[in-house]
Amino acid sequence: MKAGYLGPLGTFSHQAALEVFKENEIVPYDTIFQVLMAVEQGELDYGIVPIENSTEGTVNATVDALVFDLNLYIQKLVVLPIRQNLMVKKGTDMSALKTIYSHPHALAQCRHYLYENYEHVPTIAAQSTAAAAKMVAESDENIAAVAPAVSAKVYGLELAAEGIQDSKINFTEFVVVSKKPTDQPIASADYKTTICFSTVHEPGSLYKLLDILSIWDVNMSRIVSRPMRNHPNEYIFYVDLEKYDNWKDLQDALTMMKRKTSFFKILGSYPVLDRR
Repeated sequence: MKAGYLGPLGTFSHQAALEVFKENEIVPYDTIFQVLMAVEQGELDYGIVPIENSTEGTVNATVDALVFDLNLYIQKLVVLPIRQNLMVKKGTDMSALKTIYSHPHALAQCRHYLYENYEHVPTIAAQSTAAAAKMVAESDENIAAVAPAVSAKVYGLELAAEGIQDSKINFTEFVVVSKKPTDQPIASADYKTTICFSTVHEPGSLYKLLDILSIWDVNMSRIVSRPMRNHPNEYIFYVDLEKYDNWKDLQDALTMMKRKTSFFKILGSYPVLDRR
């Protein structure tokens, strides 16, 4: 079995891939679309890509590719806590740090820690957290990187400080996708079903669709709107469903919704692996 993830080595996407695929062959790709296209073309059995961060929001590149571009299905949702760490080469003099490198988002996530402990040390943006860790590993200067713990393992660095992010509840959701469709929705507290649809352009059309879910006691845990391609001022809705009593009720609700939409697609019914 071969799986792909959003690279490079040492990123949170790499960490998520290790959580799911263990010792199987995993391959980094440069972009989310490249990962998903490789699955679509049969180059990979599975792909794992981020779909939402608790502070940054929805990853539109993933949603748009699954909705508009490709015929792939979600097999699993992985929830990974985002823990940033300060890492250095062994023997680094922490009192004489010259520079701290990381991705701009990671530096922003650790703003308070860096201000309180290294106020006078310049921070410089890198292409990724993993790229920052690699830069530290290859340098002979007293520099540090902010990156996930897996980067320290990949590049042979030491953790000078762990869990330095300002928010202790930051997490990212990753979806595992393949070409295999889900046969039927599964009723379980640990499962979700994801659908996407567009409504007819009439007053109250979205309300009428969501009311169907209410009638069948299906809980909607997420709804995201995205512009419909080549149709100005029209939108598709990406929706996660959970906490339904049985798959037959859910199937009936989805059948009713499909009849009342201009576009409808089931992206999968799948288990949730929560590592928080």
